[in-house]
Amino acid sequence: MNSFKEIVKELEKFGLTKNQAEIYMLLVGHKELRIQEIVKLAKIPRSSVYACLKGLFELGIVEEIVEENFKRIRPYPIGTMRHGLDEKILKLQRLTSDLENLEKAITVVPPSSRDSTIVRYYKGRSGAQQLFWNSLKAKGTTYVYSDWGRGRYVGMKFYENFVEEWRFRKLKEKVLINLTTDTIESIRKYTYPESPISRTRIEDIRTLDKKIIPIKGDTLIYDNIYAQVYLKNVEINGFEIESAHFTKTQRSIFETLWSIAKPVSTFL
Repeated sequence: MNSFKEIVKELEKFGLTKNQAEIYMLLVGHKELRIQEIVKLAKIPRSSVYACLKGLFELGIVEEIVEENFKRIRPYPIGTMRHGLDEKILKLQRLTSDLENLEKAITVVPPSSRDSTIVRYYKGRSGAQQLFWNSLKAKGTTYVYSDWGRGRYVGMKFYENFVEEWRFRKLKEKVLINLTTDTIESIRKYTYPESPISRTRIEDIRTLDKKIIPIKGDTLIYDNIYAQVYLKNVEINGFEIESAHFTKTQRSIFETLWSIAKPVSTFL
């Protein structure tokens, strides 16, 4: 990602307009610029430059230096935005928790029967985060097929909060994995309960040869929910199937595989 245009497109993903992203990159390239210099280089009206800078000031990634009769604009590292992103994630998590409380307080009887099937789709990192956060509502043991290492795809800050909430609710899970060197090293490194990003006890993890079943992404089975998310693709995609009969069948398949799987402790 070395070209100017590629980086501008990436910056747009974080809420910057095209003009804001281009102005920010001009500032990075020149270290600092006067307003008139930005107008000339960006080739946009002065009024538009001021409007763009206002947004960049709010994001906290540029600063204004006033000297006598002119102003200089200097960029801050783009990582400065991380704090704002963390705050938004925490706010969304709090809203999700509030929504769960509202769900308990407001009962809506659906017109369909218990045997109906509902499918929900999720896209991108935020979609994957929502899919995992939904599993915190599990009333019993969650059955999981895991490709392992989900934290680096959904964001470590989110994942630490997710694990903290998981532990607070005292939830339980059984996890089936394919054995790899990286997976074993990760399990050794992030041992439950010492690690802040580990929630699964060693005795609740078993391994299956990928010839029996190749495990890709994460699959979660809990209550009447069968959820799947693929994290290692260019675009993250996931879905939930809410169906009592389908989930009952999938849970039975998992229990059969669990009975022939090997405890991961034998490989540590």
